[in-house]
Amino acid sequence: MNNLVPAATLVAAIFLAGCSREQPAEAAPPRITKAAAPEAVSAPPASTSTVADTYAELMRAVFGSHYRPAKGNALADMADPDDRRKRLPMVVTGVGSTRLPTGETVLAVNGEMADSDGEPQSGHSSSGLLSLYLLDKRDGQWQVRKRHESVASLGSFGQLGELKWVNLTKDKIGLAVLHGGTWQGQTITLLALFDPLADKIADLVGESIPVYSGNEGACGPSTDTCWEAEAQWHFEPGHAVYDDLVLTITGYEANAKHPDAEPKEDDEAVERIRKSLNAAVRYVYDGKRYQVHEGTNTIPGI
Repeated sequence: MNNLVPAATLVAAIFLAGCSREQPAEAAPPRITKAAAPEAVSAPPASTSTVADTYAELMRAVFGSHYRPAKGNALADMADPDDRRKRLPMVVTGVGSTRLPTGETVLAVNGEMADSDGEPQSGHSSSGLLSLYLLDKRDGQWQVRKRHESVASLGSFGQLGELKWVNLTKDKIGLAVLHGGTWQGQTITLLALFDPLADKIADLVGESIPVYSGNEGACGPSTDTCWEAEAQWHFEPGHAVYDDLVLTITGYEANAKHPDAEPKEDDEAVERIRKSLNAAVRYVYDGKRYQVHEGTNTIPGI
């Protein structure tokens, strides 16, 4: 099955774009387009929770007494992504789960650094920390089979971004994270991909792939360059362990015809030359990560 998901405009914080067999987080979240995805598992919340938490039962299985039902999160020591020999106190929140073809359930959690009161302390530049846990249910009890802690730092304001379960192949479910942020009126959304069943979990696209960017919030009458570009993306059957990732990009870049000219007035509109950023790009998995195989990703960085 193929998914298509258009990326969308982030407003003040994070992310997004999308995927369908495809699939696809400052002040407001980025635009997101809904896409078809594998059926998600909703773990029923424990009756003792005072906060509605879809993942309460799974979170209890993973974090035990460190889970705080009154807050809907856990306060736990997690691996420091910069030095895995160290552990740091973090506020951990369940953000997604699904049942895999193997019968196991995968739980995705977001970690934020905790302050001395056990509350999250996140600023604009703070990423969310992704961890994944594999569980199964035996004799009515959830049991943790594998723990993959602190596998990636993504997003801003302490939040990972938008999570989507996708089909990396017809029989392999993966996790797509659309993350990024907005800085000084410039917004970017990046795509990260993870295989929950990999022995060592890492971003399958390396340092993430841009699927949206724009500077609408910083584009004034005298701004030299204004742009906006977004990608629809999906998977197509290929010859590697994972299917090929295909992007269809639409957008534009408008550059001042005379960038060195001084405007007579602040609201004087400069003359710009507009060029298309439309492109088609195919990424192929080379055994380590997705690499550009055809085309060029024309989405500007910020």
